[in-house]
Amino acid sequence: MTTRFPDLTDLLPTLAAAVPTALLIGAGAIFLHFALRRGLRVLTRRTSFTEADIAPVQRFLKWVIVIAALVLILGAFGLNVGGFWGVISTILAMVAIGFVAVWSVLSNTLCTVIIMLYRPFSVGDEVEFVGEQVKGVVADLNFVYTTLDAGDGSVMQVPNNLFFQRVIRRRRGEATAAAVVPLRPKPPESDAPAPVPAT
Repeated sequence: MTTRFPDLTDLLPTLAAAVPTALLIGAGAIFLHFALRRGLRVLTRRTSFTEADIAPVQRFLKWVIVIAALVLILGAFGLNVGGFWGVISTILAMVAIGFVAVWSVLSNTLCTVIIMLYRPFSVGDEVEFVGEQVKGVVADLNFVYTTLDAGDGSVMQVPNNLFFQRVIRRRRGEATAAAVVPLRPKPPESDAPAPVPAT
């Protein structure tokens, strides 16, 4: 019994028709990768996060984009990737279960994003939990903790989700106050004496 392989001339039209789609998928993946990387760099410039803090997120998003692009390109060339999608779905389900298991970490991460968006406090501000012994100047903010300088040589690392469960008192630091531009600035004071009304 002989095995008959498909003629290459029969495959060429299908492959040629799939090339533009594959190129579009590749270009879209590259554009998405650079857009996300640029967005993360803007995030590091506007917050206290460093390149080292953002690097794990950037690597994770890069691999997600690469895997998704490869699967879509293989599908464009007519290869059956249904089984591969099943493996990916299983992995994602396991990751979801892991997230539930470490819900505290996920909660702190989500609260960090909200803090970055709404800016209830900034690095350099003094914050205090009303009625509790938690008080200090915000020294750093990452995806899990906010570090407070207690002023006595010690620091406090406060989980970010606690800021949404407590009443906090905030005093602006010098850097934050200098960054606030008043809508109607006061006119400069003049050294000239005030005019004396005529009698």
